[in-house]
Amino acid sequence: MGYYSHYEKLAYWYFRLNGVLTIQNFVVHPDRGSNQETDVDILGIRLPYRAENLLEPMVDDPIFTTVKEKLYIVIAEIKEGPCSLNGPWTKPERKNMLRVLRAIGAFEEKESNEAEEAIYREGFYENEQYRVSLFCVGEKENEEVKQKYKEVPQITWDNIFEFIYNRFKKYKQTKGSHGQWVYGDRLWNMVRHSQNPGEFKEEFLKSKSTRDKGGDQHTRNNAQ
Repeated sequence: MGYYSHYEKLAYWYFRLNGVLTIQNFVVHPDRGSNQETDVDILGIRLPYRAENLLEPMVDDPIFTTVKEKLYIVIAEIKEGPCSLNGPWTKPERKNMLRVLRAIGAFEEKESNEAEEAIYREGFYENEQYRVSLFCVGEKENEEVKQKYKEVPQITWDNIFEFIYNRFKKYKQTKGSHGQWVYGDRLWNMVRHSQNPGEFKEEFLKSKSTRDKGGDQHTRNNAQ
């Protein structure tokens, strides 16, 4: 298991803890032939009235909560290094965005074409019901992406370490029972043994390095 897969799982938990229902490695199949076009690292949807914990509601990242009364569809590109967008999401002639939109099924055919054009042009599309956006995750923000796609969120790994650390620390009692988690339990234990987000990051990097050298017996468990 390479570095990228560990970071993809970390990103998955960031989205999951923010109430985003996710599919990892969403494959974009060709219209003809057998070679896949590309894949979406994380494809997700967040419902507009998402709330967790009735007594002490959890506060999600403003990147998500500022999208109000609409379903938020996320097309996320995950990078260990700086944020970036691969060619399939920036080259209209390849039609991969349209394939993703049609596969999701949020829009009728005509509006799917309009949404495709808007996303290639601006990085997002919005109507009365939905907001669909590209989303970059990486070590640091990309100025070129920021200039071309001003509305596309860019979230850094340090932001993610801080968010997960704070969520697990604040709700350590109510989140403590999680027998079904696999990779999430690893993150939980890293946070449990850390005093701040920086130490959590160090624990993650140490764990990743160890597993990269010795292999990971849970390669088939994905980010469960």
